Order: sequence, then C-alpha cells, then structure tokens
Amino acid sequence: MAASREGQGHDKHCCVPFCTGNGRLNPELSFHRLPKAPENRKAWIQAIRRDPGPLFTISEQTVVCSRNFKSSDIKWTPVRTTLKPGSVPSVFPWKADFNIRRQIEKHPIAEKRQKHEINVHVDDISNRPEEMDSTASVSYDDGSALDDMQRSMERIEDLECLLQKKDEEIKNLKQKMEIERFGVQRFSNDDSMIQFYTGFGSMAMFSAFFEYVKPTATCMNSYYYKSCDKPNQQITVGKQRNMLLIDELFIFLCRLKCGLMAQDLAVRFNCHVSTVSRKIITWANFLYFILGSINIWCSKEQIKEKIPPSFKLSYPSTRVIIDCTEIKTERPSSLALGSKCYSTYKSSHTWKGLVGIAPHGALSFVSSSYTGCMSDVEVTKLSGLIDLLEEGDSIMADKGFVLNKVLENTSISINTPPFLSSQG
Repeated sequence: MAASREGQGHDKHCCVPFCTGNGRLNPELSFHRLPKAPENRKAWIQAIRRDPGPLFTISEQTVVCSRNFKSSDIKWTPVRTTLKPGSVPSVFPWKADFNIRRQIEKHPIAEKRQKHEINVHVDDISNRPEEMDSTASVSYDDGSALDDMQRSMERIEDLECLLQKKDEEIKNLKQKMEIERFGVQRFSNDDSMIQFYTGFGSMAMFSAFFEYVKPTATCMNSYYYKSCDKPNQQITVGKQRNMLLIDELFIFLCRLKCGLMAQDLAVRFNCHVSTVSRKIITWANFLYFILGSINIWCSKEQIKEKIPPSFKLSYPSTRVIIDCTEIKTERPSSLALGSKCYSTYKSSHTWKGLVGIAPHGALSFVSSSYTGCMSDVEVTKLSGLIDLLEEGDSIMADKGFVLNKVLENTSISINTPPFLSSQG
C-alpha cells in the first residue's frame, strides 16, 4: 500500500470532495497516494465518491490527506507517517462527525483591576436613627406639587398601557406576515400542501429529514458562504445570508417536485433569479453526497421476509426489478457530446439511468447518469448492478434487456414476464 508523508512546502491537495487539505497551508497533515492493488484502489475510490473519468484522473499526484482517516488507521514512526495495511478513508466532510482541527492561538490576558473594598458599618447607621429620619423626611406642605405628581403618574400609566397595546399589534402583524409569506411556515399546519410541494407525507416527516441533514448542511460550502464549525456561527464571503436554511431546502424540493421555474421561485421568495439557481445547485451537490452514502441495497434476508405471495409463488429468486429511465436535458454546445446525448427512443437529448426496486416495492438501486445514446444492456453492465447480486439470484426486466451474454458465466438468471400480444 502506497502511504507516504509529504513534508512541509509540498503543495499537495487532497482529492476528497469538500476537503481543503493542502500540504503548504497544513504542514501538520500527511498525504497518502492511492494504493496500487486493484481491489484496495477500488475500495478507496468508492469511499471518496470520485469516479475516474475526464474530470478526475488518478496519477502519482493524487493523494488523500490524513483528515479522512481514523487515528487508528495511521502509524506514526520517527522517519515518516504511514498507513496500516488495509486502511480505507472513512472520515469525510459530508458526515456529521467530521471536525476540522483548528490551531490553538494564545491571546494576551489583560491585567486584572484591583477591587476596592467597601465596608459598610451597620452599627454606625443603626446608632444614628434621628439623623436618618431628619434627612429622609420631605415636607409636602404644598398641595399643588402633590396634584402634579399624581397627574404625571396617571399619564405614565396611560402611556405604558398604550405602548403595550402597540407591541401586541406589532407582534400580531409580524405573525400574519410570516403566515402569508410563501415558505414552510405558511404550510406547516397543512400536510396536503407539504406533500404537494415537497413530496413528504407530512410536516413531521419533512422536519425529521431537515433535522437529519441540518448538522452538516450548516457546514456546507456554497458560492456565497463558507462552512462554519458551529451551527449558529456564519462566516460570509459576500453578503449576509437572508434566508433560513429550511427555506433553502424548501426551494430545492419545490423545484424538484413541482418543477417550478427559477423566475417563479425568485418572485415567491423575494430574491434574485441567480440566488435561486445557486441555492438549487448547492443543495443538489450536497444531498448527492449525503444521501448517496446511505446503503439502500436489500439483503437476501430482507427480500425473503417481505416478498409478496405472487412473487414467492412464480419468481421466488427475484432479487431486483430493473428498468431504465431517461431525463431530458438541453442540447449541449459540443457537437460530439450532443450526438452522444441524443436518444432515438425519446427523439431528444437525454441522460439515462438504471433504477431497481425490490419485489416488495422498496427502491434498492439507483445508478449514475449516462448519455442517452447508450443501450439498456450497456447501462446495466456499467452500473455495477451485477457485482451486487449473489449466486442463485435472478433479475426481472422487460424484453428490452437482453442480458444472456452478460450473465453467461455467472449463476444469475433473468426473468422476463409474459406480455399480452395486441389484438385487433
């Protein structure tokens, strides 16, 4: 396993997304090259979620910093810092338990001021009651002064009552404006509208999902804002954040679920169109790393426990039901990419992906996106679905998936249910 420590002055950059490890700015870090063994290198690539291709090429300069390893994976020696055999990076910025170490700075302590002691002699005060009575007594012989003071007190009480009423009116108006403003707060008591705009069944489910992603969402990087260590601390690059984090998630879900245009969302949330676009892109990248790290593949025990009776009778070995889906996209400016993205089936430019569900209906597999010109068989081969299947499993697909040659040397079979022929 290649695991070397680069010394100070080497301008090495960590290849893990969202990681800012730099050999020149962070001399305390050690940088480790990807292992040469194919199995270990594949495990590293899957862990850091980087697919080799035109935008990411593995070379001798491709390194991973020590921030992304557990302390138990690192072996310190007087000469250099190495990794223990079989170590795989597992600490990433998109996980809630990732904390960036900050250098401790000592601040000068100001000199303490000397406290002046104040001694109160109670005996002296109690021994002179006559002097206190004589100085504290006030003569109110003049009746007009008492009347003026009484009127002033009544006037103050009236003003205090008026101020309290105005404060209540302002509070009610703020609550009314908050309810009328388009956002999560407006539909917090209407589960049907929450499901319409976000896809979540209720406000409780939406709030639970937001609380799940909130610790890491507060630290995510975007065009305007840097990440912060504390949830309540905001370090801005440009202008101040003027929208709640839960409303940013609501904007993204409205765009994803209802397909609302950026101009429409800008009018609804009273912001610029470019601001809406940046927030949608930021949340799309963020949720890709957060939700992509969740294992949704069902085990054999889970399939057997929840398989429907119809499948258990006719197709008991079915592990996954697959089909390809295509998403339309704009025509690329590049002619080569445009020809690759053109789908003859949809007669437009698309991105194609493979989706699989378990027999009981749970979503269990989602592949990466491929160009629209690729066939369903080719997408299935490149998606990695075959590697997840075990001996004796079977795939259910329609007649467009001709996988006999792909599954020729494996113990995996494919089931194509009968289709009704057209009559008439």
